Amino acid sequence: MTKEKLKEKLKGAMYAQRTLEGELDKLQELRSIAQKVTPAYSQSPGGGSGNAQKLENSIAKIIEQEKIIAECCNELCSQLAEVRALVALLPMGPMRLVMQRRYLNYQKWERIAAELNYTWQHVHKLHAKGLNSILERCDRMRG
Repeated sequence: MTKEKLKEKLKGAMYAQRTLEGELDKLQELRSIAQKVTPAYSQSPGGGSGNAQKLENSIAKIIEQEKIIAECCNELCSQLAEVRALVALLPMGPMRLVMQRRYLNYQKWERIAAELNYTWQHVHKLHAKGLNSILERCDRMRG
């Protein structure tokens, strides 16, 4: 595995999380629209059926969106498990902590540096060392 491929694998959970957040936003929009659609009741034959149809369509869209969200949740869980397994290849310590915060907590480099009381450059050195260490462990396990 190359370093670039490893980085993409490590970023997989973050991408899955962002996808899930987008789908949750869509669900919220659909629910908001559905709340605005109210059935109109009429005693005349066929009266008010247009709004009832709109409400039914809105509910169907919400159900479909909830299925998409369930798929996104499954993907996120899968990605998180893969990232956790890769980070777990590192020994406990600052290098592992940097990798956890970056790829499991989705923290920005500046925040990681500030919270760990390291310079931005030192965080990047630990990250590079972590990537190399994971690659070495993966190579040893394969061969």
